[in-house]
Amino acid sequence: MVDLPSGPLAEVDLEFQKMALETGGLTFDLAGTTVREKLLQATAHDICRGHLGLAFTMHITALNMHGVPYADMLALIRFVAPYAGYPAAADALGRVAQVAAELGLDTTPEPSGVAEGSPGVAWPVSDPWMAEFLASRTGRAWSEERLSARERAFVALTSHIARSSFGESFHRHVTLALRVAGPGDVRDAVRFTAELGVTDAAAALEALEEVLAAA
Repeated sequence: MVDLPSGPLAEVDLEFQKMALETGGLTFDLAGTTVREKLLQATAHDICRGHLGLAFTMHITALNMHGVPYADMLALIRFVAPYAGYPAAADALGRVAQVAAELGLDTTPEPSGVAEGSPGVAWPVSDPWMAEFLASRTGRAWSEERLSARERAFVALTSHIARSSFGESFHRHVTLALRVAGPGDVRDAVRFTAELGVTDAAAALEALEEVLAAA
C-alpha cells in the first residue's frame, strides 16, 4: 500500500478516510504508472478543476512525501497552464507557495530545466491565430524538462479528462503518449483518473480504445 496522507480526512469523517484509502488502494495499485506519475496527475487534475483546498494540500503533501522537489511542482503548474487556463495556473501557483510555507518545504530556486525549441502538440483548428497560439503555448509547455516525456504526456491526458474533452485534441495527445509509453501504461494512466471522477474516466477509456483500435 502506497503511503498517502489521510489524517486531515480522519479529523472530519473517519468513514470518508476509510473510503479514500480503499479507493487509493485500487488506483495506486495500477502497475503501469509510477507513484510520482500518479501524484502529478492528481495534482494537475486539481489545477484544471480549480480544486485548491484540502485535496490540493494533501496532494502537495504526498508529492513531498514521495520526494518530488518543489521546483518540479512549479514545473507541473507551468506545464498544465495552457490546458487548465493561465488564471487557474496562477491561482495554483499562489496556493502551492502557501502550502509549501505551511509544510516547511525547501523552496530554494533550482534550474528550471526549460528546453529550447519544443514543437509542442498541434491539432487542426480553422482559425490561423488560434493555430499559432496553440503551437506557441503548447511548445512552451512541452519544454518543461523537469518533467519526463511520460509525465508530460500523462498529465496532458489528465487535463483533457478533467475538461471532459475527448475530441481530436485528446486523440492527438493519446498518439503522443504512445510514443513514450506502451498501450498498457497509457491505459493505466487513464484508469487512474477514476478516483478523480468515474464518469469522465469511463468516457476517456472508451475514447482511448477508439484510438488504440485505429492505431
